[in-house]
Amino acid sequence: MPRTTALVLDRDDATARAVAKQLEAEGLWVVSCGSSGMLRHQLRERAADICLIGARLPDEDALALIRELRMTCCTGLIMLGDSADEVDTVLALEMGADDYVAKPLRLREVAARTRSVIRRTVCKEHSADGDDMQMQGVSSGRSTRMVGDLKICGVSRMVLRGDEPVDLTTLEFDVLMILCSAANSVLTRARIIEAVHGPDWSANDRTVDGIISRLRRKLFDEDEGNWRIRTVHRRGYMLVDVPSEET
Repeated sequence: MPRTTALVLDRDDATARAVAKQLEAEGLWVVSCGSSGMLRHQLRERAADICLIGARLPDEDALALIRELRMTCCTGLIMLGDSADEVDTVLALEMGADDYVAKPLRLREVAARTRSVIRRTVCKEHSADGDDMQMQGVSSGRSTRMVGDLKICGVSRMVLRGDEPVDLTTLEFDVLMILCSAANSVLTRARIIEAVHGPDWSANDRTVDGIISRLRRKLFDEDEGNWRIRTVHRRGYMLVDVPSEET
C-alpha cells in the first residue's frame, strides 16, 4: 500500500525541515520543495495527498498558488501562516485552503491537522460534487461567500450580483476579498494594503481610496454604495454584510 505523501513549501528552510521531520516521524513520505515550480512538478509526477505551503513564498504569491491548486487538483492544502490574524485565516480558507496554521508552529498540531485534512479531502468526494461545483463560473461550497445579494468565490475569482456577473480588476477583487474576510469590522488602509500585497508593497491611501470608490460603483446602486462599503472617519473602511432581503 503506497505511503501517504506530503509536499512542504516554505521560504524558511528551518521551518520546512522541522515540519518534514515531524511528518516523517508519523509515517508520511515527505518531499520538501524549494520553489513553487518544484511543487507543481511533484504534483505532476506523484499522487500527493497534501501540500503544506508557507504564506510568504520566495517566487510567487502564496494565495494565488493555493487558488490555482484548488482549481486544478483535489490535494489537501494547508497554509502555514505568518500571523494568527483572523483576516489572514479567513482569506486563506476562502481562497481554497483546507486549513490554516499560524506560526510559530506547534509541530504535533501541524501533524494532527495534516492527518485531519487528508481524511476529509478524498478525490471521490470532489468528483461526486463536481456537477454542483459550478454555477455561472462561481464555485459552490465553503469557498463561496454571500454578502447581501453578492455571491463571491475566492477560488474562481468571480462575483455575481443576483444573476449578473460583475467585472472586477485583479486589485479590485483582492480588496473586496479582504473586506469580506472582515465583514462588519473596520480595516485601516494600511491593513488592506498589507493583506493584499504584503508589508513591502509601495502603495498609499489614495490607491486604496480609488479602489474602494470603484467597488462601490460596480457592486452597488448609487445610494447604496456609500453605506455598504462605509468610510469610518480616521480609521478606514468597513464592508457592511446584511441578509439579501434587507438590501
